[in-house]
Amino acid sequence: MKTLISGQGNRMLATLLSGLLMGMSIMFSTSALAQTTTIVGSAHDFSALGWSQLNGEICVVCHTPHNAVSPTAGPLWNRTLTAVTNYTMYSPNTIPGSDIQGIFGGQPTGVSKLCLSCHDGTIAIDSFGRNTDGTPFTTGTVFVGALNANANIGEGELTGFTGDLSNDHPVAFTFPTAGADNEIVQPIGGVIAAVLPLFGTSNDQMECATCHDVHATGTFAKLLRVDNSAASALCLTCHLK
Repeated sequence: MKTLISGQGNRMLATLLSGLLMGMSIMFSTSALAQTTTIVGSAHDFSALGWSQLNGEICVVCHTPHNAVSPTAGPLWNRTLTAVTNYTMYSPNTIPGSDIQGIFGGQPTGVSKLCLSCHDGTIAIDSFGRNTDGTPFTTGTVFVGALNANANIGEGELTGFTGDLSNDHPVAFTFPTAGADNEIVQPIGGVIAAVLPLFGTSNDQMECATCHDVHATGTFAKLLRVDNSAASALCLTCHLK
């Protein structure tokens, strides 16, 4: 009897575990599917534009599994990088002696340079991949301003390149560990308020990707990580006002 009960118990336990594992498998599969398809239909989905080197793909505009143009600039980076080194950066009037005085003004670095490969207006969006001789494909003609004028923050192809980023939020600076009058949220572990990531080798750099998710894993306008239409929630993630 003891063996029979034990056997029945084991079979019941096995059935329960099987059902639990099946449910977890479905859950994780659904989650993985959602994560890998969120870029579809987003502002970074160019698959329907018919560029000759695109062939209906989405990821290839920025990434490639083989023969990357710059394998170290970004993950298997497939785009020509902007060569601009003289952007005019945001330079605010700050309170003399405050903790944020003088931290802005440096040139874009890191992941922000990757964003500017499209958004400073010097490189066409369809300039990606390699020619048959191994050189970068640089004959693109479609600039981001032609698709969305508001996406061209460097004022490049429409008015002649100026490199003027002075009217845009600063990037590529070390996020202050203490703001003027304590008006800056303090980051923990390279993340601001557990929502916005910081970058760089020390996980302390504010970059374009701090506020924008290029892979559109969120559902908010302009690829924002936080919905700013809800009482300026994105701004208030960093700024205490």
